Amino acid sequence: MTKGIRILAAAVTVIFLAGCPSLWQNQAADKTPPPEELYKQAEQQYQAKDYTAALETYQRLKSAHPDFKKMREVYEKIADASFEQGHYEKAIARYSQLIELYPSDPGVPRAKYQMAMCHFKQIKNTDLDNSMVNRALQAFQVVADDPNAGEWSKKAKEHQRECRRRLAEKELYKARTYISMGSYKAARMAAQRVLDDYPKLGLDKEADELVKSLKDK
Repeated sequence: MTKGIRILAAAVTVIFLAGCPSLWQNQAADKTPPPEELYKQAEQQYQAKDYTAALETYQRLKSAHPDFKKMREVYEKIADASFEQGHYEKAIARYSQLIELYPSDPGVPRAKYQMAMCHFKQIKNTDLDNSMVNRALQAFQVVADDPNAGEWSKKAKEHQRECRRRLAEKELYKARTYISMGSYKAARMAAQRVLDDYPKLGLDKEADELVKSLKDK
């Protein structure tokens, strides 16, 4: 074969391959590990608490094998890995996606509970803004009211109590702050709210003593 013919043959080959992108795609697909292998790898990374690597592998599995038989578990683990990383807003979005895709799945109550925990984890003890506590309280209420939530309903109620206690503690903190400022009426009202709105959380005695001490001030 002459040099000119070899060059022409090479050019024809390049043109042929360029016109057949499916061939390239098939070759790329052939290099993608089977879904079971990717899932096993992701699970091992997750168990090792390498959540960044696990997320990448789960995402790769989701993109390459959208019909994988354990896709629900993949979506759940993507949300869980985000939660474990402390990326709570991302985790909320991913749990919401899981619920939207599998609304009748038995794992829905857990996903809702985890969404509530995303709010709960963002509560700061030193923050006087109650918005995050109230978000968590409302989210736990959704789970607590679900007759099919089982153990997650029980856990949600326990965390509801903790949220309410935190709200009560903030009222007592306000009361003590008002006292230091000489605002006794505001302090008495804050302490009274503990008795009226958050009773039987272990703070009644302190609140009652404050109310009585401020009665004539």
